Amino acid sequence: MLGARSRDGRGANPLLTIAGIALVGIASHRPLATALKRLGTRLRSAEREFSFVVDRPVEQVFAFCADFENFPKFIGALREVRDTGDGRSHWCASTPSGGTIEWSSTTTKFVTNSVIGWQSVPGSPVETVGLMRFSPEGGSTCVKVKLSYRVPEGSFVDTLAALVSPYRAKGLEEEFRNIDAQIQAAPAPEPAVASAPI
Repeated sequence: MLGARSRDGRGANPLLTIAGIALVGIASHRPLATALKRLGTRLRSAEREFSFVVDRPVEQVFAFCADFENFPKFIGALREVRDTGDGRSHWCASTPSGGTIEWSSTTTKFVTNSVIGWQSVPGSPVETVGLMRFSPEGGSTCVKVKLSYRVPEGSFVDTLAALVSPYRAKGLEEEFRNIDAQIQAAPAPEPAVASAPI
């Protein structure tokens, strides 16, 4: 790792160099390793609750958000979400070190034009719960979001990358606010159909 070169070949990748140096010390100091893993888990965990208004009718906003495959369009860490049927979806996100982490979720609530809920399946490497509520405000829509996520395990490289990277959870609200722009750019959606029982 100490000799790892950056993608452009001009020298060592600073993150990998730092990680390599740290891992040498960590390997001989178990309490430090445990403390770093705990810190990495804390940095990769968040609970957020916020609301915002989208200048679109509730039917249009709900239809866009009910399709989880649209989420990577406005959440930067998500690479892909695939609907696998029967109220299930498969999620793939970037890790702090540039790798990927994948998990499956189930739809827990679905009331057309009103509420969508989901959570990761038991044993997932990412523990996440989400709930979005929609209410009309004239020709606009008030969206209330409640999210929590936690990555209970991770590599030391991801832990160190999380230490030197901005705290991503702080940007989640701003990313969700970009839904308005994404709906405007998207083709007209099909009417939402419940993918799981309420």
